[in-house]
Amino acid sequence: MSVLQRLLLAMALLAPSAAQADWQAANATATEAAKNPRIAAVLAMANAMDAAIIAGDVAGFGALFADDAVINNPFNQIADRTEAMRKLKVGLIGTASLHRSIEYAATRGAHDVVLMGEETMVPAAPAGGAGIAMRRRTTEIWTDSGGSWKLAIRQATTFTPR
Repeated sequence: MSVLQRLLLAMALLAPSAAQADWQAANATATEAAKNPRIAAVLAMANAMDAAIIAGDVAGFGALFADDAVINNPFNQIADRTEAMRKLKVGLIGTASLHRSIEYAATRGAHDVVLMGEETMVPAAPAGGAGIAMRRRTTEIWTDSGGSWKLAIRQATTFTPR
């Protein structure tokens, strides 16, 4: 991508517009899996988490994590729920938009759901890389914690800027 193309993309992304988060099934298998009530509930929680990140809603974001959650954060560090919430609060993981492409969704045992795929996210200032779309491969494990779905494990690896 040329410097001019990057500049135009950054200007378009920074122009006043509603922040967004969404997901789509990447294949027929994922579309079919999303009909499972447990998987559908987890996809709704993933949407809620993405919306909380975009809104900077630290309490809403934190409420969707299992107490003992562990994630690989955008700084390529292992973090727990408290550290993830702190980084959102200070804007280090601010996000302007997030689009998930779910390639695999399945139940695991009686209490877990696995989501795997790719996402394109655009960081929002003051986060590093603000305005530049990044692609990441993701794996998430959500667990049923007393009737509420919580994110237990997340791995996201940035593999190339767009």
